[in-house]
Amino acid sequence: MATNIRQEDYLKHARELTLLEEGFIKEFGDWLPNSIIDCHVHCNLPEHVLGITSRAYNHMMSTFPSFTLEESGDCNVLLHPTKNIRSLRFPVVFRDIDHRAANLYLLGKSPAEDRVALYGIPDDPDYTVHMLNHPRVSALKMYYSYLEPPAKQIYQYFPKVVLSVAQRLRVPIVLHPPTKITDCFDQLERLVCDFPDLKICIAHLGLVRDMASGPREIFEMFANSPLVYFDTALVQSAEVILTALNVLGSDRIMYGSDAPLDLIRYVDYKHPQLGWRAVSEYVYHWSDPAEHETFGSLAIGAPHVHWTALKAIKNAICTIAVSQQESAKQNIFCENAKSFYGF
Repeated sequence: MATNIRQEDYLKHARELTLLEEGFIKEFGDWLPNSIIDCHVHCNLPEHVLGITSRAYNHMMSTFPSFTLEESGDCNVLLHPTKNIRSLRFPVVFRDIDHRAANLYLLGKSPAEDRVALYGIPDDPDYTVHMLNHPRVSALKMYYSYLEPPAKQIYQYFPKVVLSVAQRLRVPIVLHPPTKITDCFDQLERLVCDFPDLKICIAHLGLVRDMASGPREIFEMFANSPLVYFDTALVQSAEVILTALNVLGSDRIMYGSDAPLDLIRYVDYKHPQLGWRAVSEYVYHWSDPAEHETFGSLAIGAPHVHWTALKAIKNAICTIAVSQQESAKQNIFCENAKSFYGF
């Protein structure tokens, strides 16, 4: 592993709460349900990190190459001290993780009240099919960027033979689209058509960041596909979440934190040449010096993105009819994941 990924420093920095974040702890302690299911959490040991490619190193996702079960639990207590939080966990997704060992760690050590999504190996379908039969596997996660170069087609990293077994076993898949979702409509339509009984959770609300990305069209595409759900991991736009609520209803949207990436204090902004980017006040190893010099001021005083994402969900829910708000909150933060993943 590159020695200048200062993970311990990053985690220490994240755990040093600001007054703003302490206020959020109180606000969401009052607003959130007492029981929460977080259906998007990364978790594995430091020894599972075999290396980091330059592409992963320069991406925000390499901030925390590992995040142990103990660290995950401690952060839940830190951010939500009055809540009972259960989690669906799977390993960090970039290629140079020993995913087989990480899977065994989570399957063997996760608390009984939590659930595990198997990290499937795209170029080893036999292993993946075999592990799908493990009694503690509650979902299947496979990732486009595991392959080199990264896959651009869903069936490249979710082989059909694996999907057939997942469908037969009623194991849901956690799908991170290989491209911007508006560019892979045809692939998603084919997937739903080829596997009509497969339970699918599209992560990050399909990677839609703003209304300009056409979220209504995306959600309308799946309005009549009752086995297609979405999670909210790292979505910071209340407008996008509200659009999903209005089109899909509250019973097919699930809360996900994307921990530990939600511990980073950053903001999204639109770079004039590079498009959507993340910039932080704190200088991480992936921070581009020139970009930070020019745009770092945008993130001054920013809280953990955990809070901006939760604020987006709250603002969206508080926009719908008052009579629907409590059920929407319960559905998104608990009930949907309970039925979808078998909590």
